[in-house]
Amino acid sequence: MNWTKQQRIYERKAYRIIQDHIQKILNNIPLNNTSGVTFEYLIEGNITEDKIKAMYIEIYKTIGLDYGNKINNQLEKITKANILFNDELLKEILLFLSNEGGQRIFSVRSTLIETLIEAIKQQIANQGSLVSVRDIIYNIVSKSATFYKWQALRIARTETTTAANFAAITAAKKSNLVLEKQWISTQDDRTRIIPYDHLDMNGIKQDLDKPFFVGGENILYPGDAQASAGNTINCRCTVSFVPKRDKDGNLIRKI
Repeated sequence: MNWTKQQRIYERKAYRIIQDHIQKILNNIPLNNTSGVTFEYLIEGNITEDKIKAMYIEIYKTIGLDYGNKINNQLEKITKANILFNDELLKEILLFLSNEGGQRIFSVRSTLIETLIEAIKQQIANQGSLVSVRDIIYNIVSKSATFYKWQALRIARTETTTAANFAAITAAKKSNLVLEKQWISTQDDRTRIIPYDHLDMNGIKQDLDKPFFVGGENILYPGDAQASAGNTINCRCTVSFVPKRDKDGNLIRKI
């Protein structure tokens, strides 16, 4: 599988999902209730964690289910198994977003609120106190595709990596084979180096249930939500899986 090509496809899908959700969230802010005194509270009350979580669920269902099943199918070819995986994986995704993904959902919500409020305040400062806050928000909402573009691109790239690799690890754990995971780095001048050294991680193997040691910390897979921002933001790495064999070259299966 060509991960670089697949990653770009997923990233475009994630970006569209993010833009659609942000557009919907902004469009649903009740502008008729807006005033210069209350707009911060209005925005905070209408950009909720549940709305951001719905965006994350769609990203992870779209990317995670597809990539998890691609990995699952690869492992099935080795084991000649036939495992129904979608329902099981979906449960794992929802559990992940309720636990490890919670901090990211909170962070994205906070950043969106802060970015919107700052944009409003900047326009008030530029246009004077008599300008209509309602008109300012309407103008921002009408241009939301460009308003949140760079943040949306960053989120799309980061969550593509996390969603795909989380699903891949989940699929590997369901396999009856004893597996090693192998870190696969994108080989170009954008891949991070010191102090995180993702470029040098390329080809490094580790037992499936053990962490990689990257940039001074243990992480389970590229994009691991428990890792630091320096190890995860805009990461484009992935993992592959290598079945372990005994001294006679036979596949080792879980007992």
